[in-house]
Amino acid sequence: MRKMNAKQGGAGRGNWVFLLLGILMFSGLNGCVYDHTDDCPQGINVHLYSKTPCHTGMVYPQLSGLELSVFDRHDKQVAYHITNHSVQTEHYMGRLKVENGLYNVTAWAGLDADAFERSFSDEKSGLLFRLKRSNGLAISLEGKRIYHGKSPAVFLPDPAEYGSVFESASVNLQEITNRLTIQVEGLPLTGDYKIAIESANGSMNIDGSIAPDDLIEYGSQTAFTNGLLEARITVLKLVTGHNSSLIISNKADNSELYRGDLLGTLLLKNPDVNLDCDHDFLVRFTIRDQCGCGTYMIAAIWVNNWLVHSYTTEL
Repeated sequence: MRKMNAKQGGAGRGNWVFLLLGILMFSGLNGCVYDHTDDCPQGINVHLYSKTPCHTGMVYPQLSGLELSVFDRHDKQVAYHITNHSVQTEHYMGRLKVENGLYNVTAWAGLDADAFERSFSDEKSGLLFRLKRSNGLAISLEGKRIYHGKSPAVFLPDPAEYGSVFESASVNLQEITNRLTIQVEGLPLTGDYKIAIESANGSMNIDGSIAPDDLIEYGSQTAFTNGLLEARITVLKLVTGHNSSLIISNKADNSELYRGDLLGTLLLKNPDVNLDCDHDFLVRFTIRDQCGCGTYMIAAIWVNNWLVHSYTTEL
């Protein structure tokens, strides 16, 4: 058997020292030892953007009151984070720690306490909020923009095999508030009029669906200038099947000059309107005295400068 001399023995021990140092350095960089997975944090890095089906480019809205929830494969909430300050989505990255498994992320923004009664459920299908109201009249949403979105599924592997892993999840935020400007031309200047929207869309679930609710009224402050009656109203998510109506009435005797289905009769009669993309609408009415006797009737209706109804030949 060959004997190792002192010089060779010293070189061998030196190699083992370098190998051991390399292992320790690798372990330090990795942040954990796989046999001790408590030292291996797992999680999701959340990025935000907004893109509608009508546009190819992404936009990055400025948000307030950002709320992030992580749900597991059984739609149970396992992590939650809220950011109270203003968020610029283009540069935002939120980190939520969760164990290995299959998840998706849900995001909400703009739900300030002044306008909403909150319900904190750990089920994705659970109630999230109810718009505040008094005697059926909803609190004003003027100036508010509310967003909701969810990410594709994200999988975190077993840390015993892969160590510490943080996967990325991108959430596409969609606005659920809608701004309507209602203009009425041709009414007598001596009248006192009211413009309102009624809908059963005042409560929403965490997953972005509309929750069962009573019919509420979105009121407005109207202005009558140079013969033009105008009102601005902000409402929540608009989908068919929730009894959304636009009403123009005379306050003096509560008589209705107009009542129509906001979606089926008005907005969706414009073929260019897409509720997944459009959130600002101009609805314009022309009213005429048909007989010169103080009997006023609708002559025409435009939605975003598209003539959706003309009653000239029908009256």
